[in-house]
Amino acid sequence: MDCQTIKERVSAGFGAWIEVRSLTAEECVVILPFWDGSGDPVTLCVSEHDGRAVIDDSGSIAGLLFSMGQHEATTPAYQLVESLQRAHGLEMDFGEGLVKLTVPAEDIYYGVAEMAKIVLSVQTVVPHMRVTRRSHRSLGPRLRTKIARTYERMKVLDLVERRHRLDGAKVEGWPIDFRWSIGSDGGSRAVNVVAADLGVAEPLEKAQRVLALSLDTRNQRGPGKDQLRVVIETISGSDASTEASEFLRFNGRDLIYDVFDLGIANERSRFFSISENELIRQAEERWADSATARC
Repeated sequence: MDCQTIKERVSAGFGAWIEVRSLTAEECVVILPFWDGSGDPVTLCVSEHDGRAVIDDSGSIAGLLFSMGQHEATTPAYQLVESLQRAHGLEMDFGEGLVKLTVPAEDIYYGVAEMAKIVLSVQTVVPHMRVTRRSHRSLGPRLRTKIARTYERMKVLDLVERRHRLDGAKVEGWPIDFRWSIGSDGGSRAVNVVAADLGVAEPLEKAQRVLALSLDTRNQRGPGKDQLRVVIETISGSDASTEASEFLRFNGRDLIYDVFDLGIANERSRFFSISENELIRQAEERWADSATARC
């Protein structure tokens, strides 16, 4: 089913305001004349397989749950999505972070309308759900200690702030393992370092929590803004560890963070070299400013 056919079938119900664009050779993006809580249009992806149309939410539901800190099975928002799954026959693709609805190809309008209602319902209700705030813990205390010891040998440990708490758009107190400032002349910005030990236990869950942190704090990063560096350590031969690492790297560009694996020699060297240069330069600038002020 090509995108023009999809547009013809769904325009009858949604009107001329709907847009349908080609995403890949086999997938189309449907932009609806409805807006979510962030003011962005509701966007769905549609593809056809064996005479059936597969409609997904483009990851909007998972993104909202992560940003609200309600992506765990015990939270009210997650339980709401599970209820919708049972009621509407949805598929929850945890690997890709998608909620999907499959209908016969001839019922494409019904499927798009149904998925649109589900997305709008979640986007409307979830921001008003309250969940007891919990203290977030570091994702890699062992790895954090290794980094601190290396900083100590480099004689820069005293120049970093340790165990900072960073507030995001929706969640308070994200754990930042190391933090320092770079830049001067009124253009100072922060470098935030998060350690995620993917070689110990629950690597994918840790990667998902890093993704939630980065999504919730995304607006704080960009050119001239703060930076986020995710330091990981994987286990050779561990499929779960490798999968979690690839998951983090895949999302780094969109969510504006850099990944360094201390188990890879050149990445380890680059991470510590960048850290050392920034910290020493910042210390020299502060010393120079102090000397100028005394004069």
